[in-house]
Amino acid sequence: MRNILKIFLILQPLLLLAPSVAAAAEDQKKNQFGNFEIRVIRPKYFQKSIRFEIGANVSAVMNSSFTYTYLPSAKAGLHLTEWLEVFGEGAAGITINKSDCTELGSKFNIEPVVDEIGMLAGGGINLTPIYGKYQLSNGEVIYFDWFLSGGGGVAGMKNRKQGCKPIAQNEVVIQPKAYSPAQFNVGTGQRYFLSKNSALNWGLRLFFIPGIEQGMNQSVTLSFGAGYYF
Repeated sequence: MRNILKIFLILQPLLLLAPSVAAAAEDQKKNQFGNFEIRVIRPKYFQKSIRFEIGANVSAVMNSSFTYTYLPSAKAGLHLTEWLEVFGEGAAGITINKSDCTELGSKFNIEPVVDEIGMLAGGGINLTPIYGKYQLSNGEVIYFDWFLSGGGGVAGMKNRKQGCKPIAQNEVVIQPKAYSPAQFNVGTGQRYFLSKNSALNWGLRLFFIPGIEQGMNQSVTLSFGAGYYF
């Protein structure tokens, strides 16, 4: 018994020191990478690079004084990188009179000259400098990007001098004068990704279209649509 007690007394300091040694080893392990910042890099949820996109949307001209013009359109594009896309597009115009046009014609016998957009065709580029995500209150994450666009092409226009005032009996109807000037446009918008192959989008664009009598027409359009990626 005495021998056992002597052995215990000899080993007691070592037993007391063991937890401290273990704790020091654990701290050293934790601090091994203390001077380094460790980041987890995850790939983007939606990859656009070297992918074709087809899409459709409906635009409306927002700044016309006397008419509403709607432009259903189709688009085909190639995303060369995550931030650069080249595309081609075409749109057909549908124009109806606003109440201001009807009131000027019927009440005041005034017939304003109106330039209608009958068609748009062309192409351009999209630059996408911003890609991000937004978390809803229910925990769902929505991925989006923000793009800038520029392009040009041709516009099919109609310069009309009748249409607001009711046509009187036996009155000679003046047919709209068609012309096809070049058009240039700049814009911005966002895509909201529904899956890894589809997205909803909105866009705001400013079109510069030379007119016959009114100088440069500046048409602001707001569009909503969808795209599919191959």
